[in-house]
Amino acid sequence: MIYKCIDVMSFFYFFLIVGSLVVYLILKFDKQQRHKQKMLLKKISDVEPLLLMESLKQKVNRLNEVITRHSAKSEMGDQLKKITADYNRGQISMQAYNNELNELLKRME
Repeated sequence: MIYKCIDVMSFFYFFLIVGSLVVYLILKFDKQQRHKQKMLLKKISDVEPLLLMESLKQKVNRLNEVITRHSAKSEMGDQLKKITADYNRGQISMQAYNNELNELLKRME
C-alpha cells in the first residue's frame, strides 16, 4: 500500500514538472513570436501609404486622360490642379486628397 502511494506521488511530481516545463516552453515561444511580429510590423508600416500613393497616381492619370479627351471639362481640370497643388504644399492630407480625387472621378464618369 505504501509503495502504491509513493508510486502515485512520483507520477504526480513527474507530471507536475513536465507540465511546468511545457508551459514554460510555450510561453517562451509565444514571447519570441510576439517579438518577431513587432519587428515585422515596424518594417512594413510604410507599405500602406506606398500603396495609397500608387492608387493616387493612377487616379490622377485617369483624370488627366478624361480631361484631355473632353476639353470642355476645363472646370474639372482646374479643380484637379487646385487639389493637387494643395496636396503638394501639404495643405491637405493624403486621405483628404484621395477623397477629393474619388469625388472628381465620380463626377467625370
